[in-house]
Amino acid sequence: MFDRDVNYPCAVASYDAEGVGAAIDWCCEHMEDGDTLTVWTSLKSNLRNCSELEQLVSRHSNVEHVTGRGGGFIHGIGPVLMAWPDMADIGKLVQYGSHRMRALCVITWSEDGIRPWVTAVRPSILGDGSAWEDLTPELDPVIVEALKSLTLTINHNNTISAGFEKDTVVSSLLALHDAGIWMDGEAMQGWALANGWSGKNPEHLAKYAEDINAGKRPRCRRVLRPDYIDSLRRRAADGA
Repeated sequence: MFDRDVNYPCAVASYDAEGVGAAIDWCCEHMEDGDTLTVWTSLKSNLRNCSELEQLVSRHSNVEHVTGRGGGFIHGIGPVLMAWPDMADIGKLVQYGSHRMRALCVITWSEDGIRPWVTAVRPSILGDGSAWEDLTPELDPVIVEALKSLTLTINHNNTISAGFEKDTVVSSLLALHDAGIWMDGEAMQGWALANGWSGKNPEHLAKYAEDINAGKRPRCRRVLRPDYIDSLRRRAADGA
């Protein structure tokens, strides 16, 4: 009911002349007649940090600049070129714009800030790809099965910081912890972004995992069936 497949191609580009040029070319290759290329930066002034992007925006009528501080809303259908975002920025952008994105390309600033997303999405690598020779460790297959189930269960239009969605997510994470399964919050955030979670929910997911790993037990009212973890392990084994 709440399947959130990410069905647009993704790329990640190095922040150098080769990478930026390749990112622009990649986005143009994914444009169709009547499309708008959206260039995203956190602040309006950030565009001045890159002359290639500044000229791209100023010289072409079918290129629009949006900022994270202004909400980052995508107005036209077409590819999106995000310059120097972190995973939280990606989540906010796709919350309301994923249905308009034909493709998404990210220019890096801090590779570690988006490494879990790159690990989960496996985007096309543009420019210098040496930063991606080492990715984050793969998630425990049992955790992946739990996240798949949560993806299909929760209403992604709601926050997971309250109500049914919080109860569902927290009860699952507590069960994983109580079964002795360690959770990598950032890796789970990257997986969530790669599988259609958006807004602040991927961040909340990572924070819950980190807090529970640290011994905290967020309140939740849902009681899982006794064989919940066993069922996840069976599904993980079947998938393997």
